[in-house]
Amino acid sequence: MVTEGVILAAGKSSRMAGKSKMTLDLAGRTVIQRSIASLQPFCSRIIVVTGFHAEAVRESAGHSAQAVFVHNPDCEKGMFSSLRLGLRHTEGERVLILPGDCPFIAYEVPEKLLAAKGDIVLPAYRGKRGHPVLLSRPVIESLLADEECQSLREYIQANEAEIIAVDRPEILWDIDTPEDYAKAVDYFQSKEQR
Repeated sequence: MVTEGVILAAGKSSRMAGKSKMTLDLAGRTVIQRSIASLQPFCSRIIVVTGFHAEAVRESAGHSAQAVFVHNPDCEKGMFSSLRLGLRHTEGERVLILPGDCPFIAYEVPEKLLAAKGDIVLPAYRGKRGHPVLLSRPVIESLLADEECQSLREYIQANEAEIIAVDRPEILWDIDTPEDYAKAVDYFQSKEQR
């Protein structure tokens, strides 16, 4: 069964003082490099959706044979427009979806999601749902056809999802603020030193 990835990297990073958070350094690799790397072992292709800061994101992504960059000209419409665009470029039977500012995903998380049989599969840490999200091809086609739906969360709430418990608080983390970034730097530096 072919699995692909969609990484959403089109945001404005408005709380990061004008810098694209995708380009920030985390112990020698950029945020977007680490996000791509977390899906690489599982995906034949990874669609990286750019928008604001498109050139900077592409340049800081490093070289990955699996990464395909798609630009969202309507990125000001928000993350869901980027998700729809990314999903339209996928062909795999299953797709892992990850916001680009969630570079913390441990190998075991996608591994557990892909072992599940559901059409919508989410990891949860102590009952709180996190990333990445796994969708099957029928769900993707249904989501793309649903013109009324305003967000992935709304779609998931209206449909049945399989929840996989993981002992990984990192699935709940993202990088929105300079404080989040400082914590992320500490996290990756301590990991590299182990």
